[in-house]
Amino acid sequence: MAEFAEASSTESPRKKREAVRTFLVADRTPMWFTTLALMVGGIGTYYLAPQVNATFEEQKIKTDFVIRNYSDLRQKMEDFQGLYAVVTQKQAAGLDIQDQVFKLQEIVSRVSAQNLSMMPMFTTAEGPKAAAQVNAAMNGMIVMIFANAGKTIEAEADVKAYNEAVAKASQALVPPLLQLYVSIGEVGRLRPTAVTTDLPEK
Repeated sequence: MAEFAEASSTESPRKKREAVRTFLVADRTPMWFTTLALMVGGIGTYYLAPQVNATFEEQKIKTDFVIRNYSDLRQKMEDFQGLYAVVTQKQAAGLDIQDQVFKLQEIVSRVSAQNLSMMPMFTTAEGPKAAAQVNAAMNGMIVMIFANAGKTIEAEADVKAYNEAVAKASQALVPPLLQLYVSIGEVGRLRPTAVTTDLPEK
């Protein structure tokens, strides 16, 4: 009787282990696989999910940066270039432009402040370099106005020389402004077209 009890106690744990093994490797989706998947999912929840969320949050910040600064800069440049055309026309006609020149200087100051705020976001030297060149070109356009202040622009030669000076000052703004737009887009990983790219014909 004692031997039977001892044999039963020995076989019982063995049968239990066999039952567990059979349950784990049954024909349906193995229980061990389900258990492993749950464990991996738990690890992902606690370790991977925060990293993924941080990546998405970082990208959202960069996207907001691009949208806000691109839109703000574009609006300021539209205001500046539109007003500059009006000022130069009025100056050539001998009209008073003092208030408009003050407005141009205000826009330059605002663009300069915005460019300064963008510096920490740029990851290459092209961004800060373009921002500095944009400021210099805008100031150069205003300097051109001051250089012709008080002059009478009536003779054909004088009008031609003035228009050439206006065009030269305005054209100096184009390359750095394009590069600045590209650099802002690169912050948001938008892959903007490079300034030097030759676009194919349609």
